[in-house]
Amino acid sequence: MQLAFILAEEGGLGGLGINLWAFLSQLISFIIVFIILWRFVLPVFIRTLDKRQQVIREGVENAERAKQELTQATERAEQELLKARQEAQVIIERATKDAQRLAQQIEEEARARAEQFSQQQVARIQQEANRARNELSRLVVNLSIDAAGKVVGKSVDNKDNRRLVEEFVTSSSQARNN
Repeated sequence: MQLAFILAEEGGLGGLGINLWAFLSQLISFIIVFIILWRFVLPVFIRTLDKRQQVIREGVENAERAKQELTQATERAEQELLKARQEAQVIIERATKDAQRLAQQIEEEARARAEQFSQQQVARIQQEANRARNELSRLVVNLSIDAAGKVVGKSVDNKDNRRLVEEFVTSSSQARNN
């Protein structure tokens, strides 16, 4: 009855320009649409939001995981780089030692060759000296024969003979010492 009363009064909703039957039908339509939306659309909407939230959460987790993996990969790369540097240092040290050993070996071979060359030169000089001594001895003998021939050609006494032999021996000794 009150509803009829509100409708009957001009000063109520009608005074505001509101049609009560239209208002009530719109209110009922709104409630029906609201219930349909609440019952059918809102769960779909919430599921969609939950899925998006899950996708975002997984994206954040994946980003965190990727960040951790990147940090671990960076650490592994740094460790590998350090290991490679250490191995390179070992290789450099080994190569340096090998180079020093090779240089020492080459130097020893050069010294041995120089010593061998020196010995060959000394032997050659000794041969030349022996040849020169032999030549000198031959010349002394020839000179002695010439001197003896000249002495024989003159009359020689014992005193002159002794002096000639002493001179011959002295000159021979001097020739061999030089």
